[in-house]
Amino acid sequence: MNPKDIIADMKAMYGIQIMYSKTHQALDYALSLTYGTHEESFLLLSSFGYVLEQQNLETINDLQCDKNDKFLYFFMSLGASLRGFQRCMCPVIAIDGTLLKGRFRGTMFFATAQYGNEQVYPIAFGYGDLKNNLS
Repeated sequence: MNPKDIIADMKAMYGIQIMYSKTHQALDYALSLTYGTHEESFLLLSSFGYVLEQQNLETINDLQCDKNDKFLYFFMSLGASLRGFQRCMCPVIAIDGTLLKGRFRGTMFFATAQYGNEQVYPIAFGYGDLKNNLS
């Protein structure tokens, strides 16, 4: 649901006009109550990686933090994707990234292969701050 829909619903149901910024703040607050905050999610990332490796054989993940324990990089490749790539794909990997816009800026990286019928096969995903060698 987006703020514009909420504004229209409030106008239709109650005959009141709400500012877009207040609607956006209320929606963010409701989502944080329902799903938790972004900061809480980042704190759970290492636990998520551990459980992922335990439940999915041959899965690889890596979480890097700076000296102040601030999140820097995350990498993940599911075991099933790795096995499928090793058994069925030509050994050609395309690596690319896309800039993330919003509150937490950075770059999402991905490594893919291509099926014989030109469909994309995911191999690995990662998150870093910039498109650079460290990421």
